[in-house]
Amino acid sequence: MNSKSQKSINNFKKWQEILILLTIGCVIGFINGFLGAGGGILLVPLLTFVIKEPVKIAHATAVVVILPLCIASGIVYILKGFYDIKIGWGILVGTILGGVIGTFLLKKLANDWISLIFALVMVFAGIYLIV
Repeated sequence: MNSKSQKSINNFKKWQEILILLTIGCVIGFINGFLGAGGGILLVPLLTFVIKEPVKIAHATAVVVILPLCIASGIVYILKGFYDIKIGWGILVGTILGGVIGTFLLKKLANDWISLIFALVMVFAGIYLIV
């Protein structure tokens, strides 16, 4: 195979990866904006199984990606009047504290434990929504 053919194949693979990432991003953005949550819960399995990222990288990447997404969605919800400031501030303080604790645990726990905890949370959330 000559270098021109190899370059074309590499360019195609690069554009294919970009298209996959953009598609995943659009789906996650839609789900998060439409449901007000859920983007990270869907993003972690997509990063793990489709993109083949390690578990800890997938979780950390999801958090970093979801933060600006939640800020953007939150601004729209506030502008549309779908926000209760009395509830929001209390939850905000708790989620910041919980987020810091969770970040330290993510660093310490083995990938298998992280996957198990994540799966259990998803199963319980699914059962709660059905019941």
